[in-house]
Amino acid sequence: MIMFTKRGVVGAMCLASALVMGASTSANAVSVGFNVRSTSGKAEISGTYKYWVSGTAAGRTLYDGSFSGATARDRVAGDGYEAVLALKYDEFTGGAWRPVKNKVAVVNGTKSWSFKNKANVYAYACDRKVGKKPLLNCKRAW
Repeated sequence: MIMFTKRGVVGAMCLASALVMGASTSANAVSVGFNVRSTSGKAEISGTYKYWVSGTAAGRTLYDGSFSGATARDRVAGDGYEAVLALKYDEFTGGAWRPVKNKVAVVNGTKSWSFKNKANVYAYACDRKVGKKPLLNCKRAW
């Protein structure tokens, strides 16, 4: 007969939790290729989005991840508009979740980057008038 003390049960729970968290690494990442045009067809975004569970915060799952070869391509050169890869996500910072919208990540080019402590990450293909801030004709990639 196996008997557990309160301390033994807590220790076993901590070990199980550590094993689960250890399994939630980039080795278990989900990889999503994307390619989409803005609703006007003037901008095109593409690349690879990779993410994995990194923990929990305030009752929600935290994700770490990366964008590789994230490209925003202007399909109509010289029309006064540029191509933008914009992001929308929830970010856990300062002990609370906060929404981030219209975060410009790439303009007429290609970049790669990683991120931490996010949820509900979405990429958008958008047009933007050169020299202006408003994003136009945005279409979500996934």
